[in-house]
Amino acid sequence: MAQYEYKFQSKHQLNDVSDDSDQLIWLFHVDKIPPHIGISSQGVFFSLKSNGQDEIPTYKVNQIVKNKSIKLIKVKLRCVLSSSALKEVFANYTSATSSGCSCLVPIREALQITENVQKLASLLNHLEAHNKIEGWYAKNVSFNEAGIRPYEVHDIEKRLDLLNA
Repeated sequence: MAQYEYKFQSKHQLNDVSDDSDQLIWLFHVDKIPPHIGISSQGVFFSLKSNGQDEIPTYKVNQIVKNKSIKLIKVKLRCVLSSSALKEVFANYTSATSSGCSCLVPIREALQITENVQKLASLLNHLEAHNKIEGWYAKNVSFNEAGIRPYEVHDIEKRLDLLNA
């Protein structure tokens, strides 16, 4: 069984979430190091990638997840963010280039986290400690796989170098 730096708890597992009314952090490829994350509000998904950024309807993201059987966890937040506020934050970024400008950075900014949170497990631990997580919903992920495997900041750098090569 894999070791996890962050493990999702069964008591917070949700049967479903609403892409239109819930504020969600999307964790893609939770079985990989490092995973990729995005955020959505009001049916619009935002993500910073090595080749640019996404601002697309959530139903399109769900279709990609379904077609490619991507291991995905959606984390429902206890906060309200408008899609226009997310658009404003993401407008400051062009692409993920390093750990200092990774997919996590605009999400951290949108959530107004000032601590030096550089990894996904740190972000989830911070949100949990501040009672900002309502629950989680998994797609293509068993309960035993519902966690974030340990990795280091240099793993983010290595992955982005590979994607930007």
